[in-house]
Parts: sequence; C-alpha cells; structure tokens
Amino acid sequence: MIRSFRAALAVLAVAAGCVGAEPASAQIYTMPEIGLQNSGSCPQFAVKERTGNTMVPLGCIDAASKEWNLQPRKLMTGAFGAANRGPDASIGPVLEADGTVTMFGPNTPYSGTWITNDQSLKCEPVVGPFHPAGTDLTRCGMARYITSTGDENHGEYGNIFNMRNNAGFPTGCQRSKFYPEFGSCLNDGGKMYRVKEKNGSTTYYGTTAASGAGPTGTGDTIVDGGVTWRYEPNFAPGNGGKTNLGVFTYQEANSGAMWSSAMAHQIAGGGLKKNAYTMELDLVNYWGDYAGGPVGPVATALQIFTGGPHRSSSAISIGQYSPPSDSTSLINGMIFGGATLVRDNTILDGTGSTNGYMNQGYHAGSAFTDGSNSAISFNSYGGASVGFRNVGSSAVGLQLQGAYSGFQVQGQGWTVNPTGVVTSAGAIVNGTATVGTGLTVNQGALKPAQYTVAGLFPCVTASKGSVVVVTDLAASPTYRQLIASGGGAETALAFCTGSAWVAH
Repeated sequence: MIRSFRAALAVLAVAAGCVGAEPASAQIYTMPEIGLQNSGSCPQFAVKERTGNTMVPLGCIDAASKEWNLQPRKLMTGAFGAANRGPDASIGPVLEADGTVTMFGPNTPYSGTWITNDQSLKCEPVVGPFHPAGTDLTRCGMARYITSTGDENHGEYGNIFNMRNNAGFPTGCQRSKFYPEFGSCLNDGGKMYRVKEKNGSTTYYGTTAASGAGPTGTGDTIVDGGVTWRYEPNFAPGNGGKTNLGVFTYQEANSGAMWSSAMAHQIAGGGLKKNAYTMELDLVNYWGDYAGGPVGPVATALQIFTGGPHRSSSAISIGQYSPPSDSTSLINGMIFGGATLVRDNTILDGTGSTNGYMNQGYHAGSAFTDGSNSAISFNSYGGASVGFRNVGSSAVGLQLQGAYSGFQVQGQGWTVNPTGVVTSAGAIVNGTATVGTGLTVNQGALKPAQYTVAGLFPCVTASKGSVVVVTDLAASPTYRQLIASGGGAETALAFCTGSAWVAH
C-alpha cells in the first residue's frame, strides 16, 4: 500500500516506462496523460497507454481511509476490454467499476500476468470456465496466461524453475564450531552424525570441543564439548536440504475443502491423436548404483510421507472426474514398462496391514492374471500360516487348464503329472490312481494313516467312514468290536461309524 501521492507519482513514472518494454538506452520519455476517476469509493488514478490509447489504472484513493491503494496487478501492454456480461462474453480481461479485474473463462488473455494481495483479481482456469460470465468467479492471488507460438520445432514452457545446487552436503566435523539443532557433519571414516533432537527442555546443540577426535562410533549420545551427537546411519542430514519448488498449505479449523496443488489437463476434441501427459517425473542418475555403496541414501522419483497423530484415508487415490462415454476411463490403471526397469520387486509391501492386496471389484477376466514368462508365477514364502486359501463360494476352488511339460501339481513327495495321474516318491500311492467316482489303485497297496488308541481323532458325524490303522490294541479284537483301550502290541483296521471306532 502506498501512503503518499508523491510515491504514487513515482510509481506512475515507472509505469510509463514499462509500457513498450524497450531497453533503457533506447527509450524516449515524454509527459504522460493522466486522469482521476470522477466517482466511486476508491477513484482510480490512471495513465494513458499510447499504443492502445486506453487508460491503465495504477491505483486508487480510498475515500474512507484517505489512503492510496496500489492497483493490485502487474501493468501490461494492451487494453482492458469493456465489460460484457452476456452468455458468450468475448472480451477479457475486464476492469470492473469497483476496481476488480475479471478474466472471463473462455476469453482469457493470450499472455500476461496479474498479481494481487487482496480480493480484486477474479480469474478462471484456461480449461474452464467453471463459472459462467457475470457470476462471482474464482478469486486468485496471481493469474498468468501463456499461449504457445505453435512452432512445432521448439519446446515451450509456460513457467520454468531452474535451480543449481553444488553445496550443502555435510562436511567434516570441525573443532570449536557451533552446530544448531539437527546440524550434521562427517567423521570417523565417513560416518554421518546429527545433533540430537530436543528432549523436553533439554537441548543438545552448541559448540564442539576445541580439541579431540570429534564424534566416533555408532552411539546415540556422543558428547563433543557443548554438542551431543547421534550416529545417523541413513545419511539423512536434518538441515541444509534444497528445494526447487515448495508448496506449503495450512488448513485451518474452519476451512472448507482444500487442495495443496491441482493440475487439470484437457484434451480437446478434433485434430490428430497426440501424446498427452498431465505430469512427468524424470529422475536421471549419474552417481552410481544405489544398490551398492553406503546403506541409507536413496534416489526416489516420487516420495510420499504421511504424518500427524491420526490416520488419513489414503496416500494415493485414483478415481473418475465424470463417467466416460467409452466403456471405461482408462485402459490400464497402472503400468510398469521396460524389462530393465526394476531389479528386485515391482511392488514391495513392507507394511503390517490386514491385507497386502485387497480386490473388491468385478472382473470379467480374472482378479489376478500372469501373462509373463516368469520362473514362478506365484511364490509364497516367509512363514505364512496358509500359503493359499480360498474361502469364497466359488464353483471351482482351483482350476488348472494349461499345457504342462512337467507336472500339474508338485508337492513334497507327491505330484500330479500332465495327464492327471497322482504319483509319489514314497509308497503312499504307487501306480495309477483314478479319483472321481472312486479311487482305484492299479499297482501297489493303499496305506491308511496309523494311530495309537489314545491318538485317534474323535469319531463324529463329520469323520464317519474314516478308515485308519490302530497299532497298540491291548488284545486281538473281534470284528466290529469297540476300540476302547490301547497300550498293547496288536494292530487292526479301525472304522468310524459316526459315533464310535470299531475294529475290522
């Protein structure tokens, strides 16, 4: 806010030189034509822009506070349009009578930047409009519009942020040096040390000792003069990180819905099919293989951290803005492409969640499809209680329809060969077994499981018809005699009637 009219005239002189944007040595200055708006709560003070022969507001004099308010936007060459409140407003931006600037959605300027520190700038996204002309449009602090030249031989950026960083990594620990909280340094053969974090009212930052070796070892309380260090195995310095573009948002208690950043990319109808990317992340590594070297440092194209004392809904959520006229909005939900893209795990789940992967959709094909030439299609190891479980109401629990050169199923000590024959390395089944309307053993013997009387499982309705061998009957049994006591040396077949074990 400019407090004096003299300062306003100084701004006027600068503004008069801005229109035309010639080098200072080539400019010819003349007295500008200026004017003051006849009415209004904050009459506009303006200068005539000669190219367009229009008055460009520089600010206004607030009638209530008697203060000068700088026009909250960057001056631009070209004219403001006349207010057009029709349904197909064709001119923009428009300087309204109240001093605000309106950018009509489909008619935003080709190029230009407007900046404000109040509520006087009303703008619409170029992909809009979200609101029709004549309504209270979206308020913004800065509006920038860039239209490309259309030159197919040159790339163009609306905005580009370049940053070069050649310093900031912790250096060797020094004597008699002050290190702030989270400060870090290197010592003891390249190990990293960080000043311990504050614990209540106890702080650990300060000045290192005037002499000595500095921090060594891998402890978490290493006293060095007025500094207490801790070993940092992950090489994560607490200070000195550099950021090219930072977006920080604080959502107050009474806030409505809020986005820290929003990107919208619309592909217009017509024309030829072309590539379209809403966002691209490029991570280019010339340092070396991060699989080797010190443990801790990482190189990650996209990193998402969550924090705070409570749970949030999700780290990544993919949905639809609107239902498509095609069958679906996407062909593939996520793609990992390139045979040399990933070495160890395409997806690594190290969480303690209830389900590592939960599928609740309906799929005309399958919930999981492996079309690769992998050594193993599905691998389960690590001590899971159940390697594979199906508890649904499926018509078929497990269906094998492939052409197998080795086995359909391979277990420990038994297999199912490509023609469906159950074979074994032991004597449980030796020969050809047909399972369906019955079990036929064409060669060898059928060997039931063996139990002691005390070790028999309960004979109940669910186990009716079970046949086992009892190995410690107290006496030689008779046919259908109830099996009651063991401890002997007699062996016999035992049959479960559904309520009791009887000898056979």
